[in-house]
Amino acid sequence: LFGLDALTSYRPVRHPNEFAAEQFVTVHGRKTSFEKVRVMGPCRPRSQVELSRTDCFALGVNAPVIQSGHLELATPIDIEGPLGTVHLEHGAMVAARHVHLGPADAKELGVKDQDLVRFAFEGERGGILNNFIVRVKDDWVPEIHIDTDEANALGLRSGDFGKLM
Repeated sequence: LFGLDALTSYRPVRHPNEFAAEQFVTVHGRKTSFEKVRVMGPCRPRSQVELSRTDCFALGVNAPVIQSGHLELATPIDIEGPLGTVHLEHGAMVAARHVHLGPADAKELGVKDQDLVRFAFEGERGGILNNFIVRVKDDWVPEIHIDTDEANALGLRSGDFGKLM
């Protein structure tokens, strides 16, 4: 899509060696396209497009809620870069909500990789969300991942906290 050996880092994210890239793509659905979608790096073994349910409605894509990287059930999507377009037969998904933890954090909280947990969120529109998948990796820091639909429904912003139930 870009004619590069590696993506160029725009800014790091919280997890070591991961970053938002300088590169953008256009994502094409049946109904419309999203332009200037920022790519995340480094490159993964397989490409995927993580969408919110609202994104799916707008694009005309019926993507399943699945764990990131588990693309067997993901639906077709087209991605366009400056040097061409690729069709991913299994590329579009709504990322299942999850929490990243390092091994020490998981042990302290009494959870293990792939456990399902729930979190409570305070605030004017606070609430409880179930079915967070615990993801444990050596260099990860504690961080909850929900999509924009879920965050907006609860009135959450980046940097807000949830309480493990």
